[in-house]
Amino acid sequence: MIFCFSESSSADVEFSSDGTDIFCFFHSQKSIHIPEEFWLKAVVSSLKLKKNVLILESPLIELPLLNSTARWQVADNFLWLAPRSLSVLLEAAIEKSITYDLLKTRLSSSK
Repeated sequence: MIFCFSESSSADVEFSSDGTDIFCFFHSQKSIHIPEEFWLKAVVSSLKLKKNVLILESPLIELPLLNSTARWQVADNFLWLAPRSLSVLLEAAIEKSITYDLLKTRLSSSK
């Protein structure tokens, strides 16, 4: 399933991956809109449903190469999370002001 946190800067996501929910910080016509302030709740919900999560910061032409053995993968234009990363996200969710950028920085420096 594809979800977007924005209604502006439109671009289509032309790929999918079984068992993965895709979240975008841009609008895609094939997506379900979620207000940006609920980004963390939406991502946590997908992980609780045992789905992988791919968060796209900008449009990509194809699915990036993902390391499915890792709990997460941080890259320039995306963040990929496996369901086993849920504990780290729940810990971050305790901080009421956690932003996507802060989460990405925290994951970059964590194991």
